[in-house]
Amino acid sequence: LIGKDRSSSFLMRLFASPMSAADYLVGYSLPLLPIALGQSAIFFIVAFFLGLPVTTGVLVTLLVLIPIAALFIGLGLLFGSVLTDRQVGGFFSVFAWLEVFLSGMWLDLNMVGGTLKAIGYALPFAHAVDAARAALVGDYAVILPHLLWVIGYAVVVFLLAIWAFRKQMRS
Repeated sequence: LIGKDRSSSFLMRLFASPMSAADYLVGYSLPLLPIALGQSAIFFIVAFFLGLPVTTGVLVTLLVLIPIAALFIGLGLLFGSVLTDRQVGGFFSVFAWLEVFLSGMWLDLNMVGGTLKAIGYALPFAHAVDAARAALVGDYAVILPHLLWVIGYAVVVFLLAIWAFRKQMRS
C-alpha cells in the first residue's frame, strides 16, 4: 500500500500535513491489525469444522498472533518504504518462501538441524511459529521467550520503517 501510494500523488499531498513518519506508519498499521485478527479467526473457524478442538488455547493463540501480525505489518511498511510498487510484489514472493522454510512451518527445524536451524532461530519466524504452537496446545510457559524475540524484531523493524519512510519524506 505504501509503495502504491508513493507512486501516486496521494502520499505527496499527505506530506503537506504536519504528521511525522511514525504518525503515517501508525495510520497504515492500525487498520491492518483487525484484518489480520479477522483472517486468523476465519482460519480457526474452518479448522474447527475440520476437527480442531475448541479450547481456550485458541483464544490465547489469537492473542499471541497480534505481535506476530505486527511484525509482518512492519515488514510490509519497511519494504513498501524502500521498494517501488512494482518491486514489492516480487520481493515479497521470494521473502515469503524464505520465511516459510526458515520458520519451521512446513519442515521441523529440529529435523534439519545445523546451519538452517541456526539461521531460523536467529530470525523471528521460527520463534513466531513456536509461540503460536505452544499457545494452541496450552504450553504457556514456552510462549514468552519466543514472543520476546518476535516483539524485539517487530520494534526494530518498525524503527527501520520509520527511518526509511522519513528518508522518503525528505526526498
